[in-house]
Amino acid sequence: MKRGVLAVGAHGRSLLANVSRVDVERGMAGPIPYAAVGSGRTVVVCAGLWPTTGVDSELLVRGAITPLHRTGGRRVVVLNRRRNLPTEVSMRDFALEYANAIRSDLGAPVDVVGTSTGGSIAQQLAADHPDVVRRLVLISTACRLGSLAREVQSQVAGFLRAGRYRSAVATIWADLAPTGFRTLARGVGWASARHVLGDAAAAADLAGTLEAEDGFDLAQCSKAIQASTLIVAGGRDRYYSRELFAETASLVPNSHLRLFRRRGHMTVSGDPRAQTMIAGFLSGS
Repeated sequence: MKRGVLAVGAHGRSLLANVSRVDVERGMAGPIPYAAVGSGRTVVVCAGLWPTTGVDSELLVRGAITPLHRTGGRRVVVLNRRRNLPTEVSMRDFALEYANAIRSDLGAPVDVVGTSTGGSIAQQLAADHPDVVRRLVLISTACRLGSLAREVQSQVAGFLRAGRYRSAVATIWADLAPTGFRTLARGVGWASARHVLGDAAAAADLAGTLEAEDGFDLAQCSKAIQASTLIVAGGRDRYYSRELFAETASLVPNSHLRLFRRRGHMTVSGDPRAQTMIAGFLSGS
């Protein structure tokens, strides 16, 4: 276990007593790298898609705790997928590793928050391993990928498998950027690809994750999610339609869908109203 210092921006300060720099505990929960901040009841965050594995990135950790900005008295544990994944990996495989990590090192059952790809893992986790999930928050994620997300992720995975790393990162950056900045973002992605991905093993891990999410469908899980669930979604999410969010809610018996109509895939987690709702839900109110 090691400790570092995380510079927490405006969205992260109140989570940890309004300090600008906080100690971050980093370690391993089974095979899964984690980063933890704060103290109190544990809430596990399944981090969204990131180019590399593990939790060394300050930006990943800061982004993962952003939705919990208004949540106090919590130990926030951020999990991200491990390095050197099998060539063929599924969301069920991710969920099993996360479940074993929570049982062995994080004190199951815990509250779980999953964003985007992390939300797909969190759904599979709650469906397959109900003993480890007390309450579930799903942010910018749905029961399966939308058509645009599936198309983009399939293209990126193909580039990665073919060793075309510049094309892969340029495609990701361009797709995430606002409409008027996509050409610029594509160029930045092209130029920074080696720095972003690191090495061939990281590229293979990312491709495997994309392919695993492509095969995920909550409707195909053998058991329904039993945990009390809050679904936080943006009405302008490019990757998941309102219909998919509604279907997700219908598949989870004890769920509540909150749609923020003017927010998109990347912005809903920073909405103060969403953060207040998440904090209230996790506190049981």
